[in-house]
Amino acid sequence: MITIIKWFSSILIICSMLLTAYNIYPLNLYVAIPATLGWIVVSFVWEETSLIAMNLVALAIYSLGIINYLGVL
Repeated sequence: MITIIKWFSSILIICSMLLTAYNIYPLNLYVAIPATLGWIVVSFVWEETSLIAMNLVALAIYSLGIINYLGVL
């Protein structure tokens, strides 16, 4: 199951990168968030603290981007 999450999340990250390259905003963020959540799950299963830290920071950055887009803050 973790292999499926890993590959699905990787494909979503690539899609998010393509959306970013084509400046399709904020869809790139909405695609990146579930991908990052998937990688957070994988990171915890692997007990890989560097991946956990990186993906938690990435999730915070993507979330800030959506909050900024929505004008919540």
